[in-house]
Amino acid sequence: MRADSVVIVIHNLLGGPISRDYTGVKTLPMFLYTAGVIGMSVAFFTLCLCDLHHMLYSRDLVLSVIDLLMLLGIATTVFTIQSSSLIKHLYKSGASLFQCLADIDGHLYALNMRRDPAHSFSSNCLIGFACASSISLAYLLANVLRIKRTVGMIFAFKTYGLFVVFLMHGLFLVFSYQIWQRIRYMVKHLEKMIATINRQNDQSIVAAAGNVGLRFFRDLKMLAIVHSHCFRAVTRLNEECGLANVSIFGMFFYVLTAKSFQLFYICSIEFKRHGFTFTHVLEPTVLIIAVFSYFFATTYLGEMVLRETQLVINNLHKLESLHKTDQSELVEQLGNQIMHQTICFNVINFFQIDLKFFHQVMASVATYLIILLQFDFQN
Repeated sequence: MRADSVVIVIHNLLGGPISRDYTGVKTLPMFLYTAGVIGMSVAFFTLCLCDLHHMLYSRDLVLSVIDLLMLLGIATTVFTIQSSSLIKHLYKSGASLFQCLADIDGHLYALNMRRDPAHSFSSNCLIGFACASSISLAYLLANVLRIKRTVGMIFAFKTYGLFVVFLMHGLFLVFSYQIWQRIRYMVKHLEKMIATINRQNDQSIVAAAGNVGLRFFRDLKMLAIVHSHCFRAVTRLNEECGLANVSIFGMFFYVLTAKSFQLFYICSIEFKRHGFTFTHVLEPTVLIIAVFSYFFATTYLGEMVLRETQLVINNLHKLESLHKTDQSELVEQLGNQIMHQTICFNVINFFQIDLKFFHQVMASVATYLIILLQFDFQN
């Protein structure tokens, strides 16, 4: 079994929504299994609530409240991810993400692409799984000296929840990267077409003009089909991960705000009361680095998809200026298709994932952090 298949199976076993088209697996058994996974997660979280008293009164009240909200945030995100998978099984879904990518690759192959666009998919999935495992392990090691019998269940649930969340978001990054690579192939092929036409015009080649024109029409039609499949793949990815991403980005915002404040609190107020404790600094540091890295990578990929799509439009404008009127009409039709079928990552059409969104969230984090630092927690 390939590495990507193993990662997807693990994701599905944990109740994740991204799956392959398994013809032998019916919807009802998958629905019941996902419901069972949610039930086990709820039972796990209920056991954590039994240790809530020890967590709240074993540390400073401010730090205890931050930990409590972190626990609730992880639980909410995990339940949202698994619930989105449950909702997916209730409705008849169209082609899977894997089928969308396969359709794109089939038409790119017809354009004589020398490299297989899917050659890195398996390694990308493996990297996503390794990153999720590393973050969960790092979080566990950062808290290993704080783990006691009374709060051990809480740390176990947090570790489990972080693995589910980062594996889910890691797969979202993998598919975002794969779609971006395919749009880049469109840009490169258009650049090759422009170079071929310029070379033909410079050399005044008349004999081969007919063959070039036929190949030009064929390639443009194929690029229009590729763009349609890319649009369908992005739409499918936004649908499958939309509900989960709302909760994930909400948790990211809380981690960046609360854990940054926790670092300040530990290094200033808590230091004056009980002295500096290195183990208390490790946990927020690990979470901030992990969340910031994932959040930046997501918004960067979203921005790159927008820029590559704009490059496709720019290259089409160049092609339009190089051809006759009847040929330019076909270029204009493809340009209109791209303008009306905008390829971008969004979260349930609530906000668009790009660097502008990254700047807005980081500005909000800074604003809330400044507000929190105004409070006098020493009295």
